[in-house]
Amino acid sequence: MNEQTPDDDTSQADVDRELRAALAGGLALPPNPRLDPASIRRNRRKRIRHRFVLCASLVLALGLGGVGGWQAKSARIAAAAPPMEDAIAAYRIFATDRSRPVEMDAARGEELQAWLSARLGRPMALPDLQPYGFALLGGRMLATPEGAAAMLMYQDAEGRRISFYVRPSTRFADARGSRRDDGLALRYWYRNGYGFAVVGRAGDPRTLAVQQAIPAAT
Repeated sequence: MNEQTPDDDTSQADVDRELRAALAGGLALPPNPRLDPASIRRNRRKRIRHRFVLCASLVLALGLGGVGGWQAKSARIAAAAPPMEDAIAAYRIFATDRSRPVEMDAARGEELQAWLSARLGRPMALPDLQPYGFALLGGRMLATPEGAAAMLMYQDAEGRRISFYVRPSTRFADARGSRRDDGLALRYWYRNGYGFAVVGRAGDPRTLAVQQAIPAAT
């Protein structure tokens, strides 16, 4: 049986003390900047800022894409719709309405003119088409995407009608033109932020005469 000498006891005690000191933190670890609390906070703030910038960029890109797509769609719609198409649509609806083609009749001329002018936001003239055989029936207000529109309706002794239509428009500056649409003749022009149109039957020679006369009076 081996016996342990005093020197062995001393050596083992020293080893035990060294192990306890190492486990207790007595051995210094090499410095690591990434473990520094201040450095950890700085890195965290940088990551938050980076994520915020990334999110803002994505939102901006999506917003610009949406606006650009909406503008492109609006441009396509505007290009597809002929100028003053709403004037023809209004004529088709109200020129065939024998019971109520107007909201306010010509008997209230001054009141009619003031009413249309106030709603339209500009002085509204009531052209005299008697020399062409058309008497004023009256007028009405309509709604368009660009604002309120005013329409005057005229009628001859045989019941044939012609309309004068005005609405705000900045889409076409100083443009003018004419066209035919399924038996109707349209003449339009733009001036000072408004669009004007005269619509009547294409087969009636008076339509062209009125269409040439009214622009000079507006």
